[in-house]
Amino acid sequence: MSPLVTAAVLAAGVVLGLLYTLSPMTLWFIAAGAALVWYAGRDLPARERRWVSALLVGAMAVRAAMVAALLLFGTPDRVYVPFNVFFGDEQYMIIRALRQRALWLGSSIRAEAFANVFEQYGRTSYLQIIAFLQLLVGPAPYAVRLFNILLYVGGGVILHRIVRRAYGRVPAFASLAFLLFLPSLVLWSATALKESLNFLVVVSTLGAAILTVRLPWRWRPLAALGLLAGIGVLATLRDGAVEIAIAGIIVGLAAAAATRSPLHFGVATVATLVLAGPVLRAPRVQAAAMEAVHQAAMKHTGHVYTRGHSYELLDSVYYGQRRVQTMTPGAAVRFVSRGIVSVVAFPTPFQVRSRSELVYLPEQIVWYVVLFAAPIGLVAGLRRDGLVTCLFAGYAAVALVAVGVNSGNMGTLVRHRAFALPYLGALSALGVTVLLARVAPGLGSPAGPGRTRDTAPERGTPTPI
Repeated sequence: MSPLVTAAVLAAGVVLGLLYTLSPMTLWFIAAGAALVWYAGRDLPARERRWVSALLVGAMAVRAAMVAALLLFGTPDRVYVPFNVFFGDEQYMIIRALRQRALWLGSSIRAEAFANVFEQYGRTSYLQIIAFLQLLVGPAPYAVRLFNILLYVGGGVILHRIVRRAYGRVPAFASLAFLLFLPSLVLWSATALKESLNFLVVVSTLGAAILTVRLPWRWRPLAALGLLAGIGVLATLRDGAVEIAIAGIIVGLAAAAATRSPLHFGVATVATLVLAGPVLRAPRVQAAAMEAVHQAAMKHTGHVYTRGHSYELLDSVYYGQRRVQTMTPGAAVRFVSRGIVSVVAFPTPFQVRSRSELVYLPEQIVWYVVLFAAPIGLVAGLRRDGLVTCLFAGYAAVALVAVGVNSGNMGTLVRHRAFALPYLGALSALGVTVLLARVAPGLGSPAGPGRTRDTAPERGTPTPI
């Protein structure tokens, strides 16, 4: 080895050592990001691989720049914490994780800090994960966001592979661009909150459900274990996440079975009409439904009385001292109906009250476009890949209903509506592709950035992810 090469290797080692000393997580982020980019493009044609790689690198670079800007230009509240945050919830998460880390290291902490580690409020497995991460690399109140970026982009890669096999190159590329660069999703995926982990686990669980149905029988038990593992993680991650996932998968699988053929659809329709009445009139079903509505109404009223731009869904008599447990079935139906309307329409341009809501307004217009294009994509998707389409639609529908009836604050509504956005975005990307194919066949062709025609698989064809 020549002296010049030896000197270059030594210099590179010194630089890497300094960087690792300053921020170990940054180097791991670069290495893991490179692995993600390689994995995302490993089976793609060369031109398409370059496009997808550029999209992923750009998305990670934008988010990393946001974290760097927060570190360099933010103003911490030094009365409480010496680091900057995008949102107050991040501060709570990071502090609690650092306290958990201190306990694992055997360090002494104050009594209130000890109680904070074990309190039920805000309890989530995400805290344990970022605490363990900082146990490995040291306190990293900024670098944990880099970990979240990797989680989110990893979920995007999984979703891209599912959509590409189901619908083709153009819808997959468009849905990936939507997922990675929609402003609100960019912001939430760069925070130290559990949204990124939730997205990764949900999309992996949906992928496991697809594999459980489509893999050869000898591999289905392994896919089913992955499905159960995903549901198990969701149960520890946030309240309601596992219920939404299970209900969404059941609805999706039922819809996929019912839409396999006109005969299946007819039989399912007749069975639904025959069974719906007796089931809905059963006292136990009505009692369980009212209990679920009561719980949602209590969460809704809690959001209404928080700071920010709140809105009301209940009849006015149920705000104040009258308890929601006295709600009549008619009032419950009105409450649920208003919740569904709110999650679809709010915040309307006429409801804008603050500068932040005015800034969000263009994205709300994008949301309306997504809602317009998604039904078109749903119809087209049923012809291309009924299972994937129904799982996407089922999960998105269940998530939107749950968010609609549990929310009462515009900020919370927008944040939680993002649970359904990746899957509605995939359906709307297909819908836009179909519309372009009718208006300008060259633009709407299933050929992606590689310019080579890539037809989606026939409906019902086994397509492992």
